[in-house]
Amino acid sequence: MAKVKTTYRLRGRSANSLWIGVYNNILLLCLPLIALILLKKWLRKPGYKRHFLQRLGVYDCKRLPACIHLHGVSVGECAAIAKLIPELRKQHPHLPIVFTCTTVAGSNYIERNWGEQVIHTYLPLDFQLTVGAFLTHFNPVLTMSVEMEWWPNLIRQSRNQGSRVMLVNARMTDRSKNRYAKMLGLFTFTVSKVHKILPQSELSYQAFRELGVPPEKLMMCGNIKYDWPELKYADPTQKSSQLTWIAGSTHDTEELAVVAAHKQLLQQNPAAQLIIAPRHPERFDEVWWLLQASGLSCQRYSHTPTLAANTQVYLLDTMGKLFASYRDAHVAFIGGSLVKLGGHNPAEAIVQGAAVVMGSSRRNCEDICAPLSQAGALVEGNEPQQIAKEVIGFWQNSAATVQQIQAGQAAIAKHNGALHKTTLQVLYQLKQAQRPVHSTRLHPMVIR
Repeated sequence: MAKVKTTYRLRGRSANSLWIGVYNNILLLCLPLIALILLKKWLRKPGYKRHFLQRLGVYDCKRLPACIHLHGVSVGECAAIAKLIPELRKQHPHLPIVFTCTTVAGSNYIERNWGEQVIHTYLPLDFQLTVGAFLTHFNPVLTMSVEMEWWPNLIRQSRNQGSRVMLVNARMTDRSKNRYAKMLGLFTFTVSKVHKILPQSELSYQAFRELGVPPEKLMMCGNIKYDWPELKYADPTQKSSQLTWIAGSTHDTEELAVVAAHKQLLQQNPAAQLIIAPRHPERFDEVWWLLQASGLSCQRYSHTPTLAANTQVYLLDTMGKLFASYRDAHVAFIGGSLVKLGGHNPAEAIVQGAAVVMGSSRRNCEDICAPLSQAGALVEGNEPQQIAKEVIGFWQNSAATVQQIQAGQAAIAKHNGALHKTTLQVLYQLKQAQRPVHSTRLHPMVIR
Protein backbone atom coordinates (compact mmCIF):
# COMPACT_ATOMS: atom_id res chain seq x y z
CA MET A 1 0.00 0.00 0.00
CA ALA A 2 2.90 2.33 0.76
CA LYS A 3 4.23 2.00 -2.76
CA VAL A 4 0.84 2.87 -4.24
CA LYS A 5 0.63 6.05 -2.14
CA THR A 6 4.19 7.01 -3.06
CA THR A 7 3.52 6.47 -6.75
CA TYR A 8 0.34 8.58 -6.59
CA ARG A 9 2.18 11.39 -4.81
CA LEU A 10 5.04 11.36 -7.33
CA ARG A 11 2.69 11.47 -10.28
CA GLY A 12 1.19 14.64 -8.90
CA ARG A 13 4.43 16.58 -9.30
CA SER A 14 4.44 19.20 -12.03
CA ALA A 15 6.69 18.34 -14.97
CA ASN A 16 7.63 21.93 -15.75
CA SER A 17 10.49 23.42 -17.72
CA LEU A 18 12.46 24.30 -14.58
CA TRP A 19 14.14 20.90 -14.61
CA ILE A 20 15.37 21.07 -18.20
CA GLY A 21 16.77 24.53 -17.44
CA VAL A 22 18.65 23.17 -14.42
CA TYR A 23 19.92 20.25 -16.53
CA ASN A 24 21.21 22.54 -19.28
CA ASN A 25 22.91 24.86 -16.80
CA ILE A 26 24.66 21.87 -15.24
CA LEU A 27 25.81 20.78 -18.70
CA LEU A 28 27.29 24.21 -19.33
CA LEU A 29 29.09 24.17 -15.98
CA CYS A 30 30.49 20.71 -16.80
CA LEU A 31 31.61 21.76 -20.29
CA PRO A 32 35.35 21.97 -19.38
CA LEU A 33 35.20 18.48 -17.85
CA ILE A 34 33.31 17.13 -20.88
CA ALA A 35 35.95 18.67 -23.17
CA LEU A 36 38.74 16.96 -21.18
CA ILE A 37 36.96 13.58 -21.40
CA LEU A 38 36.52 14.00 -25.17
CA LEU A 39 40.18 14.93 -25.55
CA LYS A 40 41.26 11.89 -23.56
CA LYS A 41 39.17 9.61 -25.77
CA TRP A 42 40.50 11.37 -28.88
CA LEU A 43 44.08 10.65 -27.83
CA ARG A 44 43.62 7.10 -26.49
CA LYS A 45 41.10 5.64 -28.94
CA PRO A 46 42.08 5.85 -32.62
CA GLY A 47 38.56 5.10 -33.82
CA TYR A 48 37.16 7.98 -31.77
CA LYS A 49 38.62 10.58 -34.14
CA ARG A 50 36.64 9.28 -37.09
CA HIS A 51 33.50 11.30 -37.71
CA PHE A 52 34.09 13.22 -34.48
CA LEU A 53 32.23 16.26 -35.82
CA GLN A 54 29.04 14.19 -35.86
CA ARG A 55 29.09 14.30 -32.07
CA LEU A 56 28.89 18.08 -32.40
CA GLY A 57 25.95 18.01 -34.82
CA VAL A 58 27.93 18.52 -38.03
CA TYR A 59 27.06 16.19 -40.93
CA ASP A 60 28.32 15.81 -44.49
CA CYS A 61 25.31 13.84 -45.81
CA LYS A 62 22.25 15.45 -47.37
CA ARG A 63 19.34 16.64 -45.24
CA LEU A 64 16.32 14.37 -45.00
CA PRO A 65 12.65 15.37 -45.15
CA ALA A 66 11.80 12.54 -42.71
CA CYS A 67 13.31 9.40 -41.19
CA ILE A 68 13.04 6.77 -38.46
CA HIS A 69 15.69 7.26 -35.78
CA LEU A 70 17.08 4.26 -33.86
CA HIS A 71 19.64 4.68 -31.09
CA GLY A 72 21.72 2.27 -29.02
CA VAL A 73 24.78 2.95 -26.87
CA SER A 74 27.12 0.18 -27.95
CA VAL A 75 27.17 -3.27 -29.55
CA GLY A 76 24.67 -5.04 -27.29
CA GLU A 77 22.06 -2.29 -27.43
CA CYS A 78 22.52 -1.76 -31.16
CA ALA A 79 22.17 -5.50 -31.84
CA ALA A 80 18.91 -5.53 -29.87
CA ILE A 81 17.22 -2.57 -31.55
CA ALA A 82 18.53 -3.65 -34.97
CA LYS A 83 16.15 -6.61 -34.82
CA LEU A 84 13.39 -4.12 -35.70
CA ILE A 85 15.04 -3.00 -38.95
CA PRO A 86 13.82 -5.76 -41.33
CA GLU A 87 10.15 -5.20 -40.49
CA LEU A 88 10.52 -1.42 -40.55
CA ARG A 89 12.06 -1.57 -44.02
CA LYS A 90 9.35 -3.95 -45.17
CA GLN A 91 6.44 -1.87 -43.86
CA HIS A 92 7.89 1.58 -44.58
CA PRO A 93 10.40 1.29 -47.42
CA HIS A 94 10.04 5.00 -48.23
CA LEU A 95 11.35 6.11 -44.84
CA PRO A 96 15.15 6.04 -44.40
CA ILE A 97 16.47 4.72 -41.09
CA VAL A 98 19.05 6.79 -39.23
CA PHE A 99 20.92 4.51 -36.82
CA THR A 100 22.97 6.27 -34.13
CA CYS A 101 25.23 5.02 -31.37
CA THR A 102 27.67 6.39 -28.80
CA THR A 103 30.73 4.11 -28.91
CA VAL A 104 33.26 3.18 -31.57
CA ALA A 105 32.41 -0.51 -31.09
CA GLY A 106 28.75 0.26 -31.71
CA SER A 107 29.66 2.19 -34.84
CA ASN A 108 31.73 -0.71 -36.15
CA TYR A 109 28.82 -3.08 -35.55
CA ILE A 110 26.34 -0.87 -37.42
CA GLU A 111 28.65 -0.32 -40.39
CA ARG A 112 29.54 -4.00 -40.64
CA ASN A 113 26.00 -5.40 -40.35
CA TRP A 114 23.65 -2.65 -41.52
CA GLY A 115 25.80 -0.21 -43.46
CA GLU A 116 23.88 -0.58 -46.74
CA GLN A 117 20.43 -0.48 -45.15
CA VAL A 118 20.70 2.51 -42.82
CA ILE A 119 22.24 5.95 -42.54
CA HIS A 120 24.73 5.73 -39.71
CA THR A 121 26.02 8.56 -37.55
CA TYR A 122 27.03 9.15 -33.95
CA LEU A 123 24.46 10.62 -31.59
CA PRO A 124 25.41 14.22 -30.82
CA LEU A 125 26.22 15.39 -27.32
CA ASP A 126 23.03 16.26 -25.46
CA PHE A 127 23.36 20.03 -25.73
CA GLN A 128 20.49 22.09 -27.11
CA LEU A 129 22.43 23.32 -30.16
CA THR A 130 23.92 19.94 -31.13
CA VAL A 131 20.63 18.09 -30.67
CA GLY A 132 18.79 20.84 -32.56
CA ALA A 133 21.25 20.53 -35.46
CA PHE A 134 20.73 16.74 -35.56
CA LEU A 135 16.93 17.02 -35.59
CA THR A 136 16.93 19.78 -38.20
CA HIS A 137 19.20 17.72 -40.46
CA PHE A 138 17.39 14.36 -40.22
CA ASN A 139 13.80 15.26 -39.23
CA PRO A 140 12.80 11.99 -37.49
CA VAL A 141 9.10 11.15 -37.33
CA LEU A 142 9.83 8.42 -34.77
CA THR A 143 12.73 8.36 -32.30
CA MET A 144 13.54 5.12 -30.48
CA SER A 145 16.17 4.55 -27.82
CA VAL A 146 16.91 1.20 -26.22
CA GLU A 147 17.24 0.15 -22.57
CA MET A 148 18.06 3.24 -20.45
CA GLU A 149 19.14 5.90 -22.94
CA TRP A 150 17.63 8.97 -21.29
CA TRP A 151 18.88 12.10 -23.04
CA PRO A 152 16.57 14.91 -21.86
CA ASN A 153 17.32 17.42 -24.65
CA LEU A 154 17.02 14.78 -27.38
CA ILE A 155 13.70 13.52 -26.00
CA ARG A 156 12.27 16.97 -25.32
CA GLN A 157 13.26 18.55 -28.64
CA SER A 158 12.21 15.47 -30.62
CA ARG A 159 8.76 15.66 -29.03
CA ASN A 160 8.51 19.41 -29.57
CA GLN A 161 9.36 19.03 -33.26
CA GLY A 162 6.54 16.53 -33.79
CA SER A 163 8.42 13.23 -33.51
CA ARG A 164 6.96 10.26 -31.64
CA VAL A 165 9.36 9.19 -28.88
CA MET A 166 9.74 5.65 -27.54
CA LEU A 167 11.98 3.75 -25.16
CA VAL A 168 12.06 0.11 -26.23
CA ASN A 169 13.41 -2.86 -24.28
CA ALA A 170 13.50 -0.47 -21.34
CA ARG A 171 15.53 -1.57 -18.34
CA MET A 172 15.35 -0.17 -14.81
CA THR A 173 17.51 -1.81 -12.16
CA ASP A 174 17.36 -1.02 -8.45
CA ARG A 175 20.56 0.97 -8.84
CA SER A 176 19.23 3.11 -11.68
CA LYS A 177 15.85 3.52 -9.93
CA ASN A 178 17.60 4.93 -6.85
CA ARG A 179 19.66 7.23 -9.04
CA TYR A 180 16.63 8.58 -10.90
CA ALA A 181 14.74 9.00 -7.61
CA LYS A 182 17.42 11.52 -6.58
CA MET A 183 16.67 13.65 -9.66
CA LEU A 184 12.98 12.88 -9.85
CA GLY A 185 11.97 16.26 -11.25
CA LEU A 186 14.12 15.86 -14.36
CA PHE A 187 13.07 12.22 -14.73
CA THR A 188 9.37 13.14 -14.50
CA PHE A 189 9.82 15.95 -17.02
CA THR A 190 11.60 13.64 -19.46
CA VAL A 191 8.98 10.89 -19.09
CA SER A 192 6.25 13.45 -19.84
CA LYS A 193 7.78 13.86 -23.32
CA VAL A 194 7.91 10.12 -24.09
CA HIS A 195 4.94 8.55 -25.87
CA LYS A 196 5.56 4.91 -24.91
CA ILE A 197 7.94 2.90 -22.74
CA LEU A 198 8.25 -0.85 -23.33
CA PRO A 199 9.82 -2.46 -20.21
CA GLN A 200 11.78 -5.65 -20.80
CA SER A 201 10.74 -7.37 -17.56
CA GLU A 202 8.19 -7.27 -14.76
CA LEU A 203 10.86 -5.93 -12.39
CA SER A 204 11.57 -3.02 -14.74
CA TYR A 205 7.85 -2.38 -15.16
CA GLN A 206 7.35 -2.15 -11.40
CA ALA A 207 10.40 0.10 -11.04
CA PHE A 208 8.98 2.55 -13.58
CA ARG A 209 5.65 2.53 -11.76
CA GLU A 210 7.32 3.21 -8.41
CA LEU A 211 9.02 6.24 -9.97
CA GLY A 212 5.62 7.57 -10.90
CA VAL A 213 5.36 6.64 -14.57
CA PRO A 214 1.64 6.37 -15.39
CA PRO A 215 0.48 2.93 -16.58
CA GLU A 216 -0.85 4.27 -19.90
CA LYS A 217 2.74 5.09 -20.92
CA LEU A 218 3.92 1.52 -20.21
CA MET A 219 3.51 -1.75 -22.10
CA MET A 220 5.32 -4.91 -21.00
CA CYS A 221 6.70 -6.57 -24.15
CA GLY A 222 9.61 -8.68 -22.83
CA ASN A 223 13.29 -8.63 -23.67
CA ILE A 224 14.10 -8.64 -27.39
CA LYS A 225 17.74 -9.41 -26.59
CA TYR A 226 16.70 -12.97 -25.74
CA ASP A 227 14.29 -13.43 -28.64
CA TRP A 228 15.77 -15.24 -31.65
CA PRO A 229 12.68 -16.34 -33.64
CA GLU A 230 14.79 -17.13 -36.72
CA LEU A 231 17.56 -19.04 -34.92
CA LYS A 232 17.74 -22.80 -34.48
CA TYR A 233 19.31 -23.44 -31.09
CA ALA A 234 22.55 -25.41 -31.22
CA ASP A 235 22.63 -29.03 -30.08
CA PRO A 236 25.10 -29.19 -27.15
CA THR A 237 25.90 -32.84 -27.99
CA GLN A 238 27.42 -31.79 -31.33
CA LYS A 239 30.75 -30.57 -30.03
CA SER A 240 34.31 -31.62 -30.77
CA SER A 241 36.11 -34.15 -28.57
CA GLN A 242 38.72 -31.53 -27.66
CA LEU A 243 37.88 -29.22 -24.72
CA THR A 244 37.38 -25.71 -26.07
CA TRP A 245 36.20 -22.81 -23.97
CA ILE A 246 35.80 -19.17 -24.83
CA ALA A 247 36.08 -15.93 -22.87
CA GLY A 248 33.73 -13.52 -24.63
CA SER A 249 33.49 -9.73 -24.34
CA THR A 250 36.35 -9.48 -21.83
CA HIS A 251 37.59 -6.25 -20.28
CA ASP A 252 40.86 -5.10 -18.77
CA THR A 253 42.18 -7.54 -16.07
CA GLU A 254 39.69 -10.26 -17.04
CA GLU A 255 42.08 -11.72 -19.61
CA LEU A 256 44.66 -12.20 -16.85
CA ALA A 257 42.12 -14.19 -14.84
CA VAL A 258 41.05 -16.48 -17.69
CA VAL A 259 44.65 -17.11 -18.80
CA ALA A 260 45.53 -18.06 -15.22
CA ALA A 261 42.49 -20.36 -15.15
CA HIS A 262 43.52 -21.91 -18.46
CA LYS A 263 46.99 -22.73 -17.12
CA GLN A 264 45.32 -24.70 -14.34
CA LEU A 265 43.06 -26.43 -16.86
CA LEU A 266 46.06 -27.48 -18.94
CA GLN A 267 47.41 -29.42 -15.97
CA GLN A 268 44.32 -31.65 -16.13
CA ASN A 269 43.67 -31.49 -19.87
CA PRO A 270 46.82 -30.62 -21.88
CA ALA A 271 44.84 -30.44 -25.14
CA ALA A 272 42.39 -27.78 -23.89
CA GLN A 273 42.05 -24.63 -25.97
CA LEU A 274 41.00 -21.15 -24.88
CA ILE A 275 39.54 -18.52 -27.23
CA ILE A 276 39.61 -14.91 -26.00
CA ALA A 277 37.43 -12.22 -27.60
CA PRO A 278 38.03 -8.76 -26.04
CA ARG A 279 35.01 -6.46 -25.93
CA HIS A 280 36.77 -3.44 -27.48
CA PRO A 281 38.89 -3.64 -30.65
CA GLU A 282 41.32 -0.97 -29.45
CA ARG A 283 42.52 -3.53 -26.85
CA PHE A 284 43.38 -6.27 -29.36
CA ASP A 285 47.11 -5.50 -29.45
CA GLU A 286 47.26 -5.00 -25.69
CA VAL A 287 45.72 -8.45 -25.10
CA TRP A 288 48.03 -10.01 -27.71
CA TRP A 289 51.08 -8.72 -25.84
CA LEU A 290 49.66 -10.15 -22.62
CA LEU A 291 49.17 -13.55 -24.26
CA GLN A 292 52.68 -13.58 -25.70
CA ALA A 293 54.04 -12.95 -22.20
CA SER A 294 52.00 -15.81 -20.76
CA GLY A 295 54.37 -18.54 -21.97
CA LEU A 296 51.52 -20.36 -23.75
CA SER A 297 51.27 -21.28 -27.40
CA CYS A 298 49.25 -18.40 -28.88
CA GLN A 299 47.64 -17.49 -32.18
CA ARG A 300 45.57 -14.54 -33.38
CA TYR A 301 42.73 -14.57 -35.90
CA SER A 302 44.01 -11.59 -37.89
CA HIS A 303 47.24 -13.47 -38.69
CA THR A 304 45.89 -17.02 -39.03
CA PRO A 305 42.10 -17.37 -39.28
CA THR A 306 42.16 -21.16 -38.81
CA LEU A 307 42.68 -22.41 -35.26
CA ALA A 308 45.57 -24.88 -35.14
CA ALA A 309 45.21 -28.08 -33.09
CA ASN A 310 48.29 -27.33 -30.96
CA THR A 311 47.31 -23.74 -30.11
CA GLN A 312 46.62 -23.22 -26.42
CA VAL A 313 45.20 -19.67 -26.55
CA TYR A 314 43.55 -18.10 -29.59
CA LEU A 315 42.89 -14.36 -29.78
CA LEU A 316 39.71 -13.58 -31.69
CA ASP A 317 40.82 -10.08 -32.71
CA THR A 318 37.93 -9.28 -35.01
CA MET A 319 34.38 -8.07 -34.66
CA GLY A 320 31.25 -10.01 -35.58
CA LYS A 321 32.63 -13.53 -35.01
CA LEU A 322 31.95 -14.03 -31.32
CA PHE A 323 28.34 -15.22 -31.55
CA ALA A 324 29.20 -17.93 -34.10
CA SER A 325 32.30 -18.93 -32.12
CA TYR A 326 30.18 -19.81 -29.09
CA ARG A 327 28.86 -22.74 -31.13
CA ASP A 328 32.34 -24.30 -31.17
CA ALA A 329 32.84 -23.97 -27.41
CA HIS A 330 31.84 -26.34 -24.62
CA VAL A 331 31.92 -23.59 -21.97
CA ALA A 332 31.86 -19.81 -22.18
CA PHE A 333 33.09 -17.26 -19.67
CA ILE A 334 31.11 -14.03 -20.12
CA GLY A 335 33.11 -10.84 -19.63
CA GLY A 336 32.18 -7.69 -17.79
CA SER A 337 31.33 -9.86 -14.78
CA LEU A 338 34.67 -9.78 -12.93
CA VAL A 339 34.78 -5.98 -13.11
CA LYS A 340 32.10 -3.52 -12.03
CA LEU A 341 30.35 -3.34 -15.39
CA GLY A 342 27.36 -5.59 -14.74
CA GLY A 343 28.19 -8.41 -17.17
CA HIS A 344 27.24 -9.01 -20.79
CA ASN A 345 24.57 -11.20 -22.36
CA PRO A 346 24.96 -14.90 -21.35
CA ALA A 347 22.01 -16.02 -23.49
CA GLU A 348 24.10 -15.79 -26.67
CA ALA A 349 26.37 -18.60 -25.45
CA ILE A 350 23.50 -20.76 -24.18
CA VAL A 351 21.58 -20.67 -27.48
CA GLN A 352 24.80 -21.74 -29.19
CA GLY A 353 25.06 -24.77 -26.90
CA ALA A 354 27.72 -23.64 -24.43
CA ALA A 355 27.47 -23.71 -20.65
CA VAL A 356 28.30 -20.41 -18.93
CA VAL A 357 30.61 -19.23 -16.16
CA MET A 358 30.27 -15.65 -14.94
CA GLY A 359 31.58 -13.48 -12.15
CA SER A 360 29.29 -11.91 -9.57
CA SER A 361 28.82 -8.59 -11.42
CA ARG A 362 25.57 -9.23 -13.33
CA ARG A 363 23.28 -6.27 -12.80
CA ASN A 364 22.87 -5.71 -16.57
CA CYS A 365 21.50 -9.19 -17.17
CA GLU A 366 20.18 -10.46 -13.84
CA ASP A 367 16.73 -11.12 -15.29
CA ILE A 368 18.12 -13.85 -17.57
CA CYS A 369 20.95 -15.01 -15.27
CA ALA A 370 18.49 -16.12 -12.57
CA PRO A 371 16.60 -18.72 -14.67
CA LEU A 372 19.85 -19.89 -16.30
CA SER A 373 21.41 -20.44 -12.86
CA GLN A 374 18.30 -22.28 -11.73
CA ALA A 375 18.62 -24.55 -14.76
CA GLY A 376 22.28 -25.23 -13.90
CA ALA A 377 23.50 -23.82 -17.20
CA LEU A 378 25.21 -20.85 -15.52
CA VAL A 379 27.55 -20.97 -12.53
CA GLU A 380 29.64 -18.39 -10.71
CA GLY A 381 33.41 -18.08 -10.92
CA ASN A 382 35.28 -15.05 -9.56
CA GLU A 383 38.83 -16.34 -9.17
CA PRO A 384 41.04 -18.25 -11.67
CA GLN A 385 40.95 -21.41 -9.57
CA GLN A 386 37.16 -21.27 -9.30
CA ILE A 387 36.74 -20.57 -13.03
CA ALA A 388 38.99 -23.52 -13.91
CA LYS A 389 37.08 -25.78 -11.51
CA GLU A 390 33.70 -24.88 -13.06
CA VAL A 391 34.94 -25.27 -16.65
CA ILE A 392 36.42 -28.70 -16.00
CA GLY A 393 33.30 -29.65 -14.03
CA PHE A 394 31.07 -28.91 -17.03
CA TRP A 395 33.47 -30.85 -19.26
CA GLN A 396 33.75 -33.96 -17.08
CA ASN A 397 30.00 -34.19 -16.38
CA SER A 398 29.02 -33.99 -20.03
CA ALA A 399 25.67 -35.78 -19.76
CA ALA A 400 24.45 -33.53 -16.94
CA THR A 401 25.85 -30.48 -18.73
CA VAL A 402 23.87 -31.26 -21.88
CA GLN A 403 20.66 -31.44 -19.85
CA GLN A 404 21.50 -28.17 -18.08
CA ILE A 405 22.21 -26.36 -21.33
CA GLN A 406 18.97 -27.64 -22.84
CA ALA A 407 17.09 -26.46 -19.74
CA GLY A 408 18.78 -23.07 -20.16
CA GLN A 409 17.74 -22.94 -23.81
CA ALA A 410 14.16 -23.70 -22.77
CA ALA A 411 14.30 -20.82 -20.26
CA ILE A 412 15.46 -18.45 -23.00
CA ALA A 413 12.78 -19.72 -25.37
CA LYS A 414 10.16 -18.45 -22.93
CA HIS A 415 11.12 -14.94 -24.08
CA ASN A 416 9.98 -15.73 -27.63
CA GLY A 417 7.34 -13.25 -28.71
CA ALA A 418 9.02 -10.16 -27.24
CA LEU A 419 10.23 -9.03 -30.65
CA HIS A 420 6.79 -9.50 -32.22
CA LYS A 421 5.06 -7.51 -29.46
CA THR A 422 7.66 -4.74 -29.65
CA THR A 423 7.43 -4.55 -33.43
CA LEU A 424 3.63 -4.21 -33.34
CA GLN A 425 3.84 -1.34 -30.87
CA VAL A 426 6.59 0.39 -32.87
CA LEU A 427 4.54 0.12 -36.08
CA TYR A 428 1.50 1.52 -34.25
CA GLN A 429 3.51 4.51 -33.01
CA LEU A 430 4.88 5.03 -36.50
CA LYS A 431 1.36 5.02 -37.90
CA GLN A 432 0.39 7.66 -35.33
CA ALA A 433 3.48 9.69 -36.22
CA GLN A 434 2.54 9.86 -39.90
CA ARG A 435 -0.83 11.45 -39.19
CA PRO A 436 -0.98 15.20 -39.88
CA VAL A 437 0.40 16.98 -36.85
CA HIS A 438 0.12 20.74 -36.27
CA SER A 439 3.39 21.54 -34.57
CA THR A 440 5.77 24.46 -34.53
CA ARG A 441 9.39 23.78 -35.35
CA LEU A 442 11.35 25.33 -32.49
CA HIS A 443 14.69 27.02 -32.62
CA PRO A 444 17.02 24.65 -30.72
CA MET A 445 17.79 27.30 -28.08
CA VAL A 446 14.15 27.78 -27.08
CA ILE A 447 13.30 26.17 -23.74
CA ARG A 448 9.75 24.96 -23.53
